[in-house]
Amino acid sequence: MNRSEAKEFPQTKTLSSSYTGSNYYNLIWDASIKETDEEDDLLKYPELENGRREWKVHSSPIPLELKQRQYARKKLIYDLCDSNGTLGFNEKWQTIDDVPNWELANLLVDDRHGIIYCYVPKVACTEWKRIMIVLSESLKVNGVPYRDPSDIPMERIHGNSIQYLNRLISAFRNKFQKENQPFYKRYAIPIMKKFGKIPDPPASVKEALAAGIAPSFSNFIQYILSLPADKYELLDEHWRQMAHLCHPCQIHYDFIGKMETMEEAHLLRMLRVDNIVQFPKIKSSITDANWTKTWFPNIAAEWRRKLFKLFETDYKLFGYQVPEYLLLP
Repeated sequence: MNRSEAKEFPQTKTLSSSYTGSNYYNLIWDASIKETDEEDDLLKYPELENGRREWKVHSSPIPLELKQRQYARKKLIYDLCDSNGTLGFNEKWQTIDDVPNWELANLLVDDRHGIIYCYVPKVACTEWKRIMIVLSESLKVNGVPYRDPSDIPMERIHGNSIQYLNRLISAFRNKFQKENQPFYKRYAIPIMKKFGKIPDPPASVKEALAAGIAPSFSNFIQYILSLPADKYELLDEHWRQMAHLCHPCQIHYDFIGKMETMEEAHLLRMLRVDNIVQFPKIKSSITDANWTKTWFPNIAAEWRRKLFKLFETDYKLFGYQVPEYLLLP
């Protein structure tokens, strides 16, 4: 990537101008690891040695299965991006240099270890942001950087600010069924007025939840489908397409992670930072299959098909199976 300034993020940096891709590990978590020798890296890029905490050197090889899986994921994206028209959407940008800074807000930078991570909301992004904070040492308490990711308060992580469609369910549950005044004011009130036939909802989310007033999942889907399909910037990052968050056709990612294959430990080992930080365990109370079977049957078949069309590019790029049972009448 040829982009050199980076604006400050509450815990690390977001990519906003010129980072040379060959000097960084580019990660997307849904996000190839360069299998280079540590000494070769430091000889090629001596600037990485400055400020970097000690790399851990492993003698055992990376599992062949993981290498093959990463190769397949990267090849799929490369082939689809390289074949004009196959994806069914027209990306405005040809190279990373064409992408405006605001479109790169989901790329976080750790200069100390040469890592760039594209976070996808509702896909373990809180845990990975904690990892990036610890690695970059950019957030401190009394002048001392955080060492344990679990010690970082939630409000410091996000600042002020799998069936694939489970992202929508997770976003709805988190943003509309819990007390979240900013989302309630910006999204819930207009959604209820327009689609929920509630002309005068409470001004406070606390009052609304106490009275049992909230947008339905159906109202939420109606809202998403009401937006112009070519105006993806109108979609909040929590339900925007991954292709428009991470720009995989413009950025050559070194590692593409998926929640369902749980490769966090392998990735930290590949980055040689597993002596610095460990990925926290994620608790799940319900299976992905149960989520889609519980939430989508009451959504009209026509809406389900339109919704899939909206996110079809992500299904293709990241190798997800078409959810046939969601598209049936």
